[in-house]
Amino acid sequence: MTTFSFTALALGAITLIVPGAASAQQRVSSNAPLFSSAPLFRSAPLFGSAPLFSSAPLSAGEAPASPQQSNVPDQAKQAESAVTDAVKKFRIGVFGGIGLDPELIEFGAHAAFGPFFGDNVVFRPGFDIGVGEITTQLGLNLDALYILPGSTTSTRWVPYVGAGVNFALSHEGFEEPAPEDAEDAEQDDEDRFDFSDTDFESGLNFIVGMRSQRGMFFEMRATAYGVSAIRLLAGFNF
Repeated sequence: MTTFSFTALALGAITLIVPGAASAQQRVSSNAPLFSSAPLFRSAPLFGSAPLFSSAPLSAGEAPASPQQSNVPDQAKQAESAVTDAVKKFRIGVFGGIGLDPELIEFGAHAAFGPFFGDNVVFRPGFDIGVGEITTQLGLNLDALYILPGSTTSTRWVPYVGAGVNFALSHEGFEEPAPEDAEDAEQDDEDRFDFSDTDFESGLNFIVGMRSQRGMFFEMRATAYGVSAIRLLAGFNF
């Protein structure tokens, strides 16, 4: 009798507990969300909205600070500007090349003035220095160039011809050392080639060349009548 009543009480308790747990589980799964909808972090911006630099206007009499001040003095700036204006005004150019007769390495500079007597004629004075094995030459050239017609601003290379006067100061020097043997000295005195000569001569230049719109030029200059020389030159007009 006692065993039967204990068993009946246990079955009744299980019957009451199981439906209650099931209904509680059903209410949790149907109504309550699994995770809370509250944000994990606040929505405050990472950086403040205040500007990095203040936009407050400058007070009266306060000059804005210069980001970088130049250390170049005003006199140097004026000198640089004057040189730049002179180069553009006189169209200064430089050149270099070789001389074929005599064999020289040539370099020099010139300027251009004009046009004169039309749009195609310019006056181009200049000087050049030639250095060779036995010859050193300093020349002054007073040339007039004629730009061949038919070229436009879109023409890449413009041909020209020219002529002028050349004044040259040339120095030739060659010295052969005397033999160290005293017996051969007397024999070689008559054959020794030792001279130094300086001459001033003038001649006429004849020029054929072409120049680009960007300043590069190539030309051949031949000099005759007093100074015989042929030069192949390349240069740039600023």
